[in-house]
Amino acid sequence: MTERSTPRAVGWLRRLAWRLALVAGGVVWTSTGVQTPADEIVRIEPGQFPPLTEPPCSYCSTQHRKGLILGEDRVVAWLRGAHNGGAIPLRHFLSGPRVINDTYGLFFYDPDGGYVAAYRKDYGYSAYGWRRGVLIVQGQDGTLWSALTGIAIEGPQQGKRLPRIPNLVTDWQHWLILHPESTAYDLFEGQTYRPLPLPRTISQAAQRSLGPVDSRLPGETTVLGVEFPQVRKAYPLDKLTERACLLDQVGELPIAVFWYQPTRSAVAFDRRLDGRTLTFYADDVSPESAPFKDRETGTRWTLAGRAVDGPLRGRELAWVDSIQCHWRAWSAEYPETLVHE
Repeated sequence: MTERSTPRAVGWLRRLAWRLALVAGGVVWTSTGVQTPADEIVRIEPGQFPPLTEPPCSYCSTQHRKGLILGEDRVVAWLRGAHNGGAIPLRHFLSGPRVINDTYGLFFYDPDGGYVAAYRKDYGYSAYGWRRGVLIVQGQDGTLWSALTGIAIEGPQQGKRLPRIPNLVTDWQHWLILHPESTAYDLFEGQTYRPLPLPRTISQAAQRSLGPVDSRLPGETTVLGVEFPQVRKAYPLDKLTERACLLDQVGELPIAVFWYQPTRSAVAFDRRLDGRTLTFYADDVSPESAPFKDRETGTRWTLAGRAVDGPLRGRELAWVDSIQCHWRAWSAEYPETLVHE
C-alpha cells in the first residue's frame, strides 16, 4: 500500500523536469492535464478505421455455437446493465473499426496503448489520430477526446470527461463461464464482420507521436490505472502470481484489485459492502469461475465482482473507474500518477 516516491524536493524537481521535457517537445500543460494542439496529433489515414454503429445484438451462448469465436479470443465485457452485461470479441468487431457507437456503450480499442475503453452510450465518434502514443477520437461536434482518459482535449467540449461504464478485458471462454446468457453482437454467417488479427507491435504513426516515457516502470509494463477521486494510481501487473488480490486505500476509498493471470485480466472494486470493509484475497483452491474470497464471510467472488457461493451470494461489488493499459500510455496521460508497490 505504498507509492514509489522521493523526498519532497526531489519529487518536485522530477515533476518540473517532466513538464520542461514536455514543453520542449511542444506540449502545453493545463489545469486538466497535459494538452497538445490538434496540429501535433499524428492523424490516421482517411477511411483507415471506419467506426461501427449499433451492430445487431444476440447472446453469447448463441454466437458461441457458431464456432466463429476462439476460446482465447480477447473480449471487452461490460459488467452491469441489461442482460447481465455482455462481451465484444476484439478480433471480430474492434480490430478494424477501433470505435463502436452503441446503445450498450461507447467502445474505443487502442492496441498501441494496450487497452479497450468503455464509456456510457453515445454516438458519432471515430478514430482521429495519436498523441503521445494514445488514440485520439473525434466526436460528431468536432471535439477531440483522449480514448484512454475520456477527457476532451480540444473543441467545443474541452475539459469535459466521458463517464466510464463497469468493464473488464478477458477471454471469450472465461466470460462464457461467468455469463453465457449475456449479450453479444451477431456474427451472422462469419462474413458480415470478418475477424482481423490483433496488432502485436506499436504502429508507426503511434510511434511517431510518442513523447518521453516515465522511467519509473518499463514502458510496456501492463498496469491497471485507477482513477481515485483526487489522484490517479497505477498497479503493475506483470509480476503478479496466477491469482492475486491487491488491497489498497487512497483517501476514503478502499479498493481491491483482482488479477487473474490465465486471462490476463485486472479489475478494481470498492471493498465496502453493507457498511463494512471486506478483506479480499486470492484463493488457490477455489474454482477458476470464482478465484477470490473475503475473510469476513468466506464468500467466493468472481472476476466480475459477483458473489456466487457463501453468505453474500448474489451480491455485487461496486466497480471503480479504472483501465488496464500499457504504462507508457497511462503515464503519458497522467504524468503525476502514483505507482503501487
